[in-house]
Amino acid sequence: MVFLILATVYLGGTLLSYVVIDEPYGVTELLVIIAIVVAWGQFFTWGTREELQKDEMGKQIVRNSGYISYNVVFWALLILWVVDIFFINHGQNYTLFIAVCIASLTNPLLQFIHVKKKVG
Repeated sequence: MVFLILATVYLGGTLLSYVVIDEPYGVTELLVIIAIVVAWGQFFTWGTREELQKDEMGKQIVRNSGYISYNVVFWALLILWVVDIFFINHGQNYTLFIAVCIASLTNPLLQFIHVKKKVG
């Protein structure tokens, strides 16, 4: 937790300096913000008690939240792709299309791998 607080203060100060000198945030800074938010979310969810995440209820929570997260990301990417097709680039954004394809294949492919691993 001490590391998380120190990292937040340091990176928060760095990002605040960008505001003071009127520099725009880049991709790296946005990824750092996301990483800090995710780290704090993990801390507030599980705290410092690792055993809660490893018991049966914790595993169930992780499994359900992973499934819900997959669906949220898939539908968000699909909606962004449809908006891109009709309103922005008229289907020229192939990176977004590839992301939608990967997102749509991830869950069924992982389920197939898990079934083959369990069944033999």
